[in-house]
Amino acid sequence: MKTKNIKVVYTSRYSQSLGVRHTGTGPCTEVPKIQMEGRWLEQLGFTIGAPLIVEYEEGSIHIRTLTAEELAEKEQREAQAELEKKIAQLEKMKRRAEKKAASLSMVAEPSGRYATSAQQ
Repeated sequence: MKTKNIKVVYTSRYSQSLGVRHTGTGPCTEVPKIQMEGRWLEQLGFTIGAPLIVEYEEGSIHIRTLTAEELAEKEQREAQAELEKKIAQLEKMKRRAEKKAASLSMVAEPSGRYATSAQQ
């Protein structure tokens, strides 16, 4: 196994308030950051855009690419979540339409009245 010597550095994060990200003003927090780059990553199979999994425990981090099975499983979970989101949206639209339909009043007269006038 080959080794690389790198350092943990810091990056600055600005706090978020009500979902709005501050840009340079307001409280700033320093958090640890590990950055790796270079062709050696590509040679090990870490190509640009490759999905990764990070497994960690006290004092140890293991980074690897997802297997084909894990990737298929991940895509299936994401598709299922998207489907459930769409179903919930459709249900909400259906309830709104039903509520709207219930609030509409009848504007047509009973059909028996039309039949009488058609015979004349």
